[in-house]
Amino acid sequence: ADETLLASLTGGMKAVFSSRLASAVLLTTLISNILIWPLQAAFMPVFAKVHLGLDAQGLGWLLTCTGIGGLVGSLAIAAFGDFRFKGGIFLLGTASCGLLWAAFALSTWPPLSFAIIAAMGVCAAPFVVMQTTLLLMMTEPQVQGRVMGLQELTIGVMPLATVILGAAAERFGVATVALVDGLLLAALVALLVMRVPELLRYSGRAA
Repeated sequence: ADETLLASLTGGMKAVFSSRLASAVLLTTLISNILIWPLQAAFMPVFAKVHLGLDAQGLGWLLTCTGIGGLVGSLAIAAFGDFRFKGGIFLLGTASCGLLWAAFALSTWPPLSFAIIAAMGVCAAPFVVMQTTLLLMMTEPQVQGRVMGLQELTIGVMPLATVILGAAAERFGVATVALVDGLLLAALVALLVMRVPELLRYSGRAA
């Protein structure tokens, strides 16, 4: 018989939450999509115009730098192949994104901002690539479809987070929101490392 949506969702949650490692990866995805990715997806034009005083061409360069950084990071991951400490690279990239967003929020000099946003693209690649890779490596094949659905559900919080961060940016300023969010993400990743240190060493290889 066909499985109901609720049963499928419940099965995915059981598969993830029965593993400390998979739970930590999914939690990292959740907090990143609440704190950081709305800034990347929706707030860049505001940064360009209000914070850096750039026109449309300047915004284009910001987005180009992000894309170039992401391409470099993705190619580096592909070139490394089956490297060790996949979990550590994932966490380091995520925390670095937070710190770089904080630095970007403090920068008012466009050339420095371009360099920071390019570095952010490089550091975002491990997060984007490894979040799915790690979940697939940490769960059994028969539940991986459900797990991927659960991951998409955590990514789906981003529109609501964007609305909330937008309201906060109107009150406190977009730079202040980015600074707080970036530092908070880095702090939460550090806390996660202390609670689940085995993720930092995870390589996905049998002992």
